[in-house]
Amino acid sequence: MTSHTRQIAEFAANLKLADVPVEVIARAKGIVLDGLGCGLFAADMKWTQIVARVVGRLDRGGGAASVWGRGEMASPVHAALVNGTMVQGYEIDDANQACFHACAVVLPAAFAAAEYVGADKVDGEKLLTAIIAGFEVGPRVGLCLNGDQMIVKGWHAPGIFGSFPAALSAGIILGLDSDQLFHALGIAGTQASGLMAAQFGSMVKRMQCARNAQSGLYAALLAADGLTGIADVFEQEYGGFCTTYTQTKDEFDLTQLTDGLGTHWETMRIDLKRHAALGTNFASIDAIEGLMNEKSLKAADVDEIIVRATQAAVSHGAWTYVPTGLTSAQMNLGFGIAMQLIEGQVFVDQMVEKNIARPDLVELANRVKAVRDPEREQKPPQYHRGASVEVKLKNGETLHKTVDFFVGSHHRPMTEAQVVAKFRNLTSRTMSPERIAKIEEIVWNLERAPEMTTLSKVLRGETRPRVSLSENASTS
Repeated sequence: MTSHTRQIAEFAANLKLADVPVEVIARAKGIVLDGLGCGLFAADMKWTQIVARVVGRLDRGGGAASVWGRGEMASPVHAALVNGTMVQGYEIDDANQACFHACAVVLPAAFAAAEYVGADKVDGEKLLTAIIAGFEVGPRVGLCLNGDQMIVKGWHAPGIFGSFPAALSAGIILGLDSDQLFHALGIAGTQASGLMAAQFGSMVKRMQCARNAQSGLYAALLAADGLTGIADVFEQEYGGFCTTYTQTKDEFDLTQLTDGLGTHWETMRIDLKRHAALGTNFASIDAIEGLMNEKSLKAADVDEIIVRATQAAVSHGAWTYVPTGLTSAQMNLGFGIAMQLIEGQVFVDQMVEKNIARPDLVELANRVKAVRDPEREQKPPQYHRGASVEVKLKNGETLHKTVDFFVGSHHRPMTEAQVVAKFRNLTSRTMSPERIAKIEEIVWNLERAPEMTTLSKVLRGETRPRVSLSENASTS
């Protein structure tokens, strides 16, 4: 019987855009536009500045690949690192129930591979096909291992899943055959990593998915030159990907890797974010937003808030909030709820460093309590990102609101107009309307683009003056 690892490699090697349903292609292009907007917004963040500065010292002569929004060139593997850091750089990029950040790992690897080959030699159909292959495989790895449980164990699930789809997307661009892609998966798997403690105040959380984009690109490049990887990396009993990360021989489901591959499209289940915060907190934030709209709830009315969610959601986002950095603020459940109640929105203008230690936000954040909801855990997996919120008011009343699916999830997807509005909101802060319009035009017609030179150039933009960390602090 052909292994699941081999089947994945054959799927990627043989995928043609003509085989992909039109609605999946349309959805993929919307996700790509969203990911590029997230990346371009974060081009001048503190962490991006640091990573780009180090890369600039390493690649003194520039390189073959574009660093988005900065007017800079770097080696392809370093461009993937910087661009991936941007996409995941503000907690506004895509996610899904498999705990996978698609754009932060797939786009940087695919675009860097295209420029490595030569942007004039790669057309939009090939790029889009490669991206969709990554979008299809990444979530399946998350479903196989149960991404929520990886988070409970302390692994940054999107980080440990990301090198595989990155390797496949890059490998398709490089023209790898199924055997080479098989080895690329084996090379990618041994590089996968990411620790969840990165969420507690560090900047390194921003680059963990990017590191997997880089690892996937390395895997494809090495496999192209004949380096062999771990054979059947998902199935290996000793030291294999699944047994090692779960530390068991049976707490994973290999059939999820290939179930419906090529007929059931995971791209349609990738969720987009409208809050600049941890995705597992969205249902709770939406519930509070609903009570504000329906019951005129105000922060001054609140005595205590109790959130009932899965243990994975509680472990991931619900700890006593202490201001230690923007990353921690964006990941914390109580802080997100407090921001929604006090500011009325949880987006990039609210989630800024000057707010992370604001006494009113901190005080209210620590009146939010989260408890495990065993009943929700018994429901089908699609309900596991939901939450039930109980708001105890100072006047003795109690309000209740349950949200099973947040706005932006594939159950309640953002419309094309909402995706475009978010893209323009993010990019208009640093880009001209003409440049924004050009990116939109190319992405929405990506399968018809004859080459990638124009898109690469418009994404790269003009060279930016270096900004010191002290000057940059206000934009982080």
